[in-house]
Amino acid sequence: MGMLGSIQLTRQDAERLRFMAEALAAQSRGIQKQLHTLDGLMRSARLLEATQTPANVVTLDSRLVVEDLYSGEIKEIELVFPEEANPQRGKLSVLSAIGCAVLGRAVGDRVVVETEKGCLQLRIAALVYQPETALL
Repeated sequence: MGMLGSIQLTRQDAERLRFMAEALAAQSRGIQKQLHTLDGLMRSARLLEATQTPANVVTLDSRLVVEDLYSGEIKEIELVFPEEANPQRGKLSVLSAIGCAVLGRAVGDRVVVETEKGCLQLRIAALVYQPETALL
């Protein structure tokens, strides 16, 4: 190789590139996990036409009320695509633990959600809005 193959980087640039590489690796782990989640969802799903979807089933862009069966806490969430997620405003990604657990389930269903903080038991208490019903 000789000198031809060697490039010279400032320490600062090298540091910034290293941070970037770490961020990309973390991101790609996150993406791998999301792809795995998505794959599981798609595999276990029964497909329906929008017009045949029961009005009590949680679909993408639905707004629903969930009740925490341990604490009795009730909150309204909206199920959105990952890029629209904003947990503070109740917009949960369909690929989040809760989003994944409620998608395709019906009002009254109980779901168990594995989160970093442990296990949640939620009941789908109500469907406030479902786009498929709104179409009719």
